[in-house]
Amino acid sequence: MKTRGFKLFVCLLVAISLVACSKEITDQVIPMDQKVIVINQGNFTEHSASISLYDEANGSIQNRVYEQANGVAIGATVISGAVAPNKQALIICNYPDKIEVVDSRTAKIVTDPITEGLASPRAAVVTDRRIYVTNWDYDYIVGSDGFWKYPNSYVAVYDLQTKQLIKKVLVGTDAEGLLLYGSSLFVATREGVKVLDATADNMSTKGLIRSADVSGAAKHLVIDNNLMLWASFPDKGIVQINPNSLAVTKVVEVPVDGMDGYISSDFKGEKIYTYHTVFNASYMAESSSIYAVETSSGSVSTLFSGTYFYGVGVSPSTDNIFTAEVSFTSNSLMKVVSPTGELVSSAVAGVGTCRYLFF
Repeated sequence: MKTRGFKLFVCLLVAISLVACSKEITDQVIPMDQKVIVINQGNFTEHSASISLYDEANGSIQNRVYEQANGVAIGATVISGAVAPNKQALIICNYPDKIEVVDSRTAKIVTDPITEGLASPRAAVVTDRRIYVTNWDYDYIVGSDGFWKYPNSYVAVYDLQTKQLIKKVLVGTDAEGLLLYGSSLFVATREGVKVLDATADNMSTKGLIRSADVSGAAKHLVIDNNLMLWASFPDKGIVQINPNSLAVTKVVEVPVDGMDGYISSDFKGEKIYTYHTVFNASYMAESSSIYAVETSSGSVSTLFSGTYFYGVGVSPSTDNIFTAEVSFTSNSLMKVVSPTGELVSSAVAGVGTCRYLFF
């Protein structure tokens, strides 16, 4: 697993949300179409979510491609998504809870949506055999800060071919991002990074990782060019983890979005990108920035600034960074930024633009 080919393969999978690291795979090459599925979350109560398709080669965008391809609206809030090795895109929805399975090139539905075993699904990773999905579940408690917390969060495991539920595995509170490395599934939770044994669907607990000087919840995970994991902890920044020893090896203080906590890595695994928006007392966005963290040194720089960002993604084809000036009442303005921070292009997307799936 130390080969350069494998490192590049792993970074590619992370970048396009597959995150399917396997000991049996060494030099597989995934061809890229330079297309980007843009997920527009929508307003939670209005079912205003949509899917856009962006062409990196010519800078064109098609909005509401799901409706155009299938003749109906997606009818839900879209939280996230993943692209499988067969180029099927899994669109993670809630209100109502479902996973729409579509052809990533056409947005046409390829099978009935997955609904069994879902309860407020959050994020997914896909291998050539399995689908892993984090779920908050519906049971909640109200914390001292007034926020709801979901103590019975779990990972739902599905067969990729049949889309049938295999099992549900409790992981802790507020489960969010997840990443598969070898036979270990890493899950970001409020308690820290939970590690499960994914060998033959065993899913027993291997450990729980958090740094003693880091407070708050873990949110999302990526992998770097040295096959080290990084977890976002919005209260502190990002934390580097050795996936073999399960030890914390570095803590980098960098602004991270407090609610979503999403992070993304570039194709080479040399940089990790975070974003953070500053709000005033009336919860109106005042300023927002994309930050770049050098994985080797831990140095932090401001890459790009705006007013209200909600998500970040990095193209494995161009190394360009994707974000958006987001709106939850009208269309968002997607921004494509070069690795050196120059604006490459802008495009009007949908309501609540938040995630980018590259294929």
